[in-house]
Amino acid sequence: MPLRAEYTLHHSNLGDFLSAPVWMEKNGTPLSVLSALARLDLDPWAEGSRMAALSKDAATSRLAAILRQLPEKQPGTTDTDRIADRLVALLPKEGAAAITTAMPINDIAGRMGGAIGGNRWIILALAALLAALVTNGLWF
Repeated sequence: MPLRAEYTLHHSNLGDFLSAPVWMEKNGTPLSVLSALARLDLDPWAEGSRMAALSKDAATSRLAAILRQLPEKQPGTTDTDRIADRLVALLPKEGAAAITTAMPINDIAGRMGGAIGGNRWIILALAALLAALVTNGLWF
């Protein structure tokens, strides 16, 4: 049975775009595009793929509109068009489709030489034990 998309690792050519910093948060950490989209309950890979299919101007307008929806904008970040323009430059070139695939964890284990696959029963048993401990209030 394949894993649901939220339980898989995403592989795409959107990595530079999604990991790019939008601005610095109040606590000094950078807010990535991925985190900004997720905060607005948008799928970062789907949204990035949509923007990659648009013209540069349309993608910039779309991203700027999204950034304006963020609840906590940082002081000095009022120029969302400029920020969006910088970030859109990191999207795959216009006409190049954004490639996003979801790879189940088991496939990754198999590609790693079966490092996890060979010990699957041990890992499943430990996971079941941990779940039982948490459920019965004996852990955390």
